[in-house]
Amino acid sequence: MSALEQPRAQRQGSWSREEVWQHWPLTWADRASRSLLLVALAVGGLLASYGLTLLLHRPPSLAPSVTLRTIGVLLLLLAAFVAPASRGYRLGALYCIVLYAAGETAIVLMQSTTLLGATTYGALDAVTFASGAALVVGWMLVRMRHPLTILVVVLGYAIAGAAFFARALPVVRARLAPNAWAEAGSATDELVVRSVLLALVLGLVLLGWWLDGWMRALLPVANVAEPHGSGRASRTGELPRRRYALVTMLVGLDLIAIAVAISAKQPVARGRLSAEDDWWISIVLAVSTARTTMVLVAIAGAIIWLSNPEQRAT
Repeated sequence: MSALEQPRAQRQGSWSREEVWQHWPLTWADRASRSLLLVALAVGGLLASYGLTLLLHRPPSLAPSVTLRTIGVLLLLLAAFVAPASRGYRLGALYCIVLYAAGETAIVLMQSTTLLGATTYGALDAVTFASGAALVVGWMLVRMRHPLTILVVVLGYAIAGAAFFARALPVVRARLAPNAWAEAGSATDELVVRSVLLALVLGLVLLGWWLDGWMRALLPVANVAEPHGSGRASRTGELPRRRYALVTMLVGLDLIAIAVAISAKQPVARGRLSAEDDWWISIVLAVSTARTTMVLVAIAGAIIWLSNPEQRAT
């Protein structure tokens, strides 16, 4: 090898050992971007379901009504899918959106067809109220996940919704028109209902946002405590707590089951829950919270349904 070729070979050898590429993990979005995407898709879904349907001719035709609501439901499903939350919470939110879609289907059948026969104002208002409750719970699951936050927000929604639909809305309808579902008055009637419903939901979401921070700080439900000095992940009274939570859930005492489960999930200095106990208590917390939420919505929906038995004009 000549004197000129030797430095060239050395340079090529040094170049070949240099790392010229940087390895980056392949992720499609960070948490902040997914949060913005969640809000954008949720707003688009609400606009398609609650806003654009008001522009339809009265009574709304079946095809455009179904199309707009389908677009809204698909956007809401995408919002739940991209939400920066764990898989379990996103599945719960998707289930709530499916319930919302079922409620919207019933509303379309009441407004655009005679398949369900003559319906009442109370029946239509109750289905509208229940559909809104499903969206509220779905939003709570992807953004504010403490069970007490969900229960407080749902309780506020049930009380305010029952008061509005059962007491205030009949008075408003009487002032809008003798027959609120006449051609000239139905769009205004729906505009009032949806405006109040969205304002109520927005206020409760802001309340939940403030309340969830306090709940997570004062009553954390994540099992984050470090094990004690011996290294054993145990806690005094762990098995009795799990047994009490399961028994109270099975007999229908959901509020007591929630209190026991949250107490068992509190981090303490002695150590963390075992994996089996943590799983069972998480199941108790999920089932009891879901059942209490459905009971609150069902009671308020029944009050709305029975408060206005007047037949709706078709």
